[in-house]
Amino acid sequence: MSYKKSIPIPGLKPKSREELGYPGVGRWTRSAQAKGSKIQYLIGLFFLLLPLTVYAVTLGNYFHPNLLCGPFFGICMLSSRLNTTRKLLKYGATLLKLDTEPEVGGNASGIIRFLKPLRGNQSVEVKLVCYEKDAIVSSDYPSRDAEYWSIKQQIRVKPEGREQVVLFSFDVPSGLPINDLPCYYWLLELRGTHGQKSLYRSWRMPIDSTNSDRS
Repeated sequence: MSYKKSIPIPGLKPKSREELGYPGVGRWTRSAQAKGSKIQYLIGLFFLLLPLTVYAVTLGNYFHPNLLCGPFFGICMLSSRLNTTRKLLKYGATLLKLDTEPEVGGNASGIIRFLKPLRGNQSVEVKLVCYEKDAIVSSDYPSRDAEYWSIKQQIRVKPEGREQVVLFSFDVPSGLPINDLPCYYWLLELRGTHGQKSLYRSWRMPIDSTNSDRS
């Protein structure tokens, strides 16, 4: 089995796992859906105020009708982000803590904690996925990522005090690629329901074992 490997850039200091947003052993990490809201709010606000900003910078000497697309795009982005924030406040954040450092040819296990309990004694789907970046190429649509390998489990949610938790454990076969952007990346995905609404959460997984097959 072979796969591509990215070329490191000399002089560029690699970011730590915490800076990259990876979960770790012994510490709780929020899902990706609870991150990135600040920058998206700022981008949406920028486009919303784009015509006014251009008008002010040029002292009223320049204006183009295409600039009116900026507020429309900004409103769409802000509305989407506000809806996501509303869901996070309603359903609560979802946290992940790893038991051990996950690795190819080893094990990936941990605990997922819901800060607000799900309704009913239900089960959720927990899935570990290795994605290949831009693997699906189409002339009509932009390139899309594809599942290179995956494994999933249906796990019943367990009560733990006022909260609920999910315990998971996956065996990861040897010979699979590690995190090697922009070629491959790993995600842990959770799917379930909260009332009548679908629930999806994901975390980037720090699978970069030196035991993986690089041949």
